[in-house]
Amino acid sequence: MTDGIRDSGFRIRAGVAGFLAALPCIALAALSAWWSAGGLVGRGLWPPDKVTLAEAIATRNNAEALRLIAIGADPNQPSRVRDGLLSEGYDVVVTPVEAAVGAQRADSLRMLLAHGAVVDEGEMRILRCYEHTRRDAGVREILDMRASGLSDEARSAKSDEPDCSGMRLPGDRLD
Repeated sequence: MTDGIRDSGFRIRAGVAGFLAALPCIALAALSAWWSAGGLVGRGLWPPDKVTLAEAIATRNNAEALRLIAIGADPNQPSRVRDGLLSEGYDVVVTPVEAAVGAQRADSLRMLLAHGAVVDEGEMRILRCYEHTRRDAGVREILDMRASGLSDEARSAKSDEPDCSGMRLPGDRLD
């Protein structure tokens, strides 16, 4: 009774109420520690997707694509993309750059080019024809800028109507 509180039950109730009020903060601190520890070992809260680089691009998952590049995925290596992402009824094998053009993702195309994707004259012609079937102004602008640094033949393919006769487009490749 030296502190002026007569009821010891009041002290217990106040202690329980204080603990209950602090419980959300304790839980948040524990979750934050778990997340940080998971980040140090490369996992975090969610496991990484089990996709190829081309499939990450086709599913519009630039974060996963960057993670794959950071752990050594080659931005020029063709890989399988599941049915329904770039084609209907079958899987296709495409490069990540072709997946970006097929998925109409200018941001993904820029990211791939910034991280080492190479587009030569033959690939530029394929990409121009593929873009012509998908029609995306952002992708077309990037391809036009890239084509201006290539030979005269590639620059002439920069027209609105590329010559695609007899060309097998990335979405048509099965393996």
